[in-house]
Amino acid sequence: MRQPRVAVVGAGPAGMAACLRLAERGVASVLLDDNRAAGGQIWRTGTGPFRAAAGDRARARLLSQSALIDHRPDREVVGLFPPRRLWVGAEGQGRVEYDPEILVLAPGALEIAVPVPGWTLPGVYGAGALQALAKTTGVVPGGPVVIAGAGPLIRLVAVQLARAGSAVAAVVDAAGRPGPGTLAGLATAPTMLARGAALELELKRRGIPLLRGHAVCEIKGENGAEAVVLTRVDADWTPVGGPVREVPARTVGLGFGVRPNLELALLAGCALRHDPLYGGWVPERTAAFESSVPGLYIVGDGGGIEGAEAAEAQGVLAGEAIADRLAAPPADPLPVSHARRERAGLRRFREALARWSNLRTGIYALSRGDTVVCRCEDVTAREIEQTAEWGGATAHLAKMSTRAGMGLCQGRTCGAAVSALLARAAGVAEHAIAPPSRRVPIRPTALGRLLPDGNPNPGGNPNPGGDPIPGGGPIPGGGPIPGRGAAE
Repeated sequence: MRQPRVAVVGAGPAGMAACLRLAERGVASVLLDDNRAAGGQIWRTGTGPFRAAAGDRARARLLSQSALIDHRPDREVVGLFPPRRLWVGAEGQGRVEYDPEILVLAPGALEIAVPVPGWTLPGVYGAGALQALAKTTGVVPGGPVVIAGAGPLIRLVAVQLARAGSAVAAVVDAAGRPGPGTLAGLATAPTMLARGAALELELKRRGIPLLRGHAVCEIKGENGAEAVVLTRVDADWTPVGGPVREVPARTVGLGFGVRPNLELALLAGCALRHDPLYGGWVPERTAAFESSVPGLYIVGDGGGIEGAEAAEAQGVLAGEAIADRLAAPPADPLPVSHARRERAGLRRFREALARWSNLRTGIYALSRGDTVVCRCEDVTAREIEQTAEWGGATAHLAKMSTRAGMGLCQGRTCGAAVSALLARAAGVAEHAIAPPSRRVPIRPTALGRLLPDGNPNPGGNPNPGGDPIPGGGPIPGGGPIPGRGAAE
């Protein structure tokens, strides 16, 4: 198997757009994705109210360029070794290695979990996970359903579930009503603003209450969710006063936004910076979306939360930059011009949206001492806070002393909460807590996927460390964060 010059990881809007622009310039690429169909989370295949027409169009374009785009679904990237070597596994196959000249990461985002008493009960989901479940299986939850958190996603999920037949009892938004300045920023993208307004109007028409400035402070139930208890929150989303209302709920979706998925960027040694408007820790990138690692590009929400439309534009622009780098023949410049205008036009809208609905750290005051934060390892908020009290306000020490983040999800669910609780307990800013390092494999995987495949190694090079299975030699870890030393 010949090594591709360009490999793209992630077949969401950004990854597909990068491959499509490269194909328009005559550049072949391999597109690796762990889903069965392209589209990522935002354009995941679905039916009825969960169908995304933009995803259907993108998948059709991808298929039309199959001569230049080698789309490989059901491929799980289990490791990345600096600068660009990938370990990739597939069902029933061993490890295949890719060592491309150019690597594009489009890993998307991770849903932010906010632990509240009772959030481990059956029937409680992340709002995005609840939407993905409905898209994938076509099964929608029985009512009553409460969707809580902040931002546009909770409105969208509530409307989609209601259209599909779920009895949605309430939408609970920690953010207050947007002020004049926020509305002015949102109005710079009138189409996007109109979509949000249409969702709120549909909630009203369906008789679904939208409770602003409130949060779920407890989920009650014995063997599953039965009701949610609501409290008012202030501008920092800190609870004020006691419980104010109880709403019956058999299904609860909690959605407090998303953060960049940094797993592969950390393994590659990419430099990071902290930007709360774009989801917290984000990779350093050039105007062409190249990271601090030469030849490694990061596009879409994995480089900073901007949404599907901006992610698609980034993919086009990165594809164009890579094609120029490879001296590919020119192609129609209109898609590139459109992508530049699209991303520039959305920037003020996205920043206004972030100032209105991005996560506020006060929300973590909802966690009591005995609230489980790391569900995999059953670690409580009190245990996390004690780590900071002992003088160790680092994600690494919290992991070593409590095992938070060492379970099945490897911190993808609890990571943001652990860092926020550490920062609150230590009295330091959020950016003072560096993200934890990553190791290969980045998630639990079958042992067979770590063993070399029966086919010859595509790169013809020995495995890093000289061992077929991680553990017999040093495994490269996360890279440094400028000004902070090694990522904890």
